[in-house]
Amino acid sequence: MISLKQNCTAINFKNMEKIKDNFILLLYGTIDKEIIDQEIQRNQEIVDGGYDTTGQTQGQLDYLNKLKADPHYQSGNLPRGIEKIILQIMESYTFWHSINEVDSKFFLTQDNYVHNLINVSITFMISCELAKLFNHDEGDFSLANIWKHDVDEIKKSNIIDSDEIHYITAQFARDEATRDPSIKRFLNFRNKSVAHNSNSIGIEWSDFVSTINFIIRVWGVVDEYYSPNCFPRPVQLADQLYTPLLPHFKLTEIQEMKEARLKLMQGMFKAASTNLVTGIQDNIKPFGDLKITVKIQSITKEIE
Repeated sequence: MISLKQNCTAINFKNMEKIKDNFILLLYGTIDKEIIDQEIQRNQEIVDGGYDTTGQTQGQLDYLNKLKADPHYQSGNLPRGIEKIILQIMESYTFWHSINEVDSKFFLTQDNYVHNLINVSITFMISCELAKLFNHDEGDFSLANIWKHDVDEIKKSNIIDSDEIHYITAQFARDEATRDPSIKRFLNFRNKSVAHNSNSIGIEWSDFVSTINFIIRVWGVVDEYYSPNCFPRPVQLADQLYTPLLPHFKLTEIQEMKEARLKLMQGMFKAASTNLVTGIQDNIKPFGDLKITVKIQSITKEIE
């Protein structure tokens, strides 16, 4: 569900009413259609059982039912959600590179047709997903347009300092003179090599990482503005990713891959908390591994 301005029918950023509910949907997306019926049933059972003392579950139930009936949701025309795009970028990059870092003999990582096919596919996917967040067209559901709309309010919120706000704004602007060299090389690569199939320009994976880290930091700031005091959202569990590889690798190798992925992820988590100008760490944490440790103590009572 996304409300549009009067007399507008096309779903895009220009036509969208600039209200908080619409921005929340644009930022975080909606529940997947494959599981919405399960969520409706779960919330209905809570309400029917009399456990909804605050009315919050009923509100969520009403929202889910309304969402399920929305024709734009049914047809898949609603925005996917900026957070989901960023998570896909992070998870695809770290998974693929964790395999390459650990094993050089597996057919997926050797210099052969299959490796090149997968490598090009992942490069293309990450390039397209990452670049769309920089789009400036007034109808684009991009992070750049969200930043442009909210930057004045973010300044007032004092989430980050004015120097970093100015730096972020400059990276989203189309002035090549103010862009970070890594971001500039990445966008040139995407525009020339991916979008227009021209000769490849010089680019390293480090340019991808620098651009990803920039986007993650900006996302962290925007997320803090819209959803302050929220727990970091967990990334996909490693076991879900590496189970299909068990027939091809030893358990020790799988563990090395998990550790390599975690190290790459931790670098991105750190980037989300790092001021882009000063390099100082703060408390902005949009993503992370949530771990709960329970300590059980045995108490022995002496019987006299």
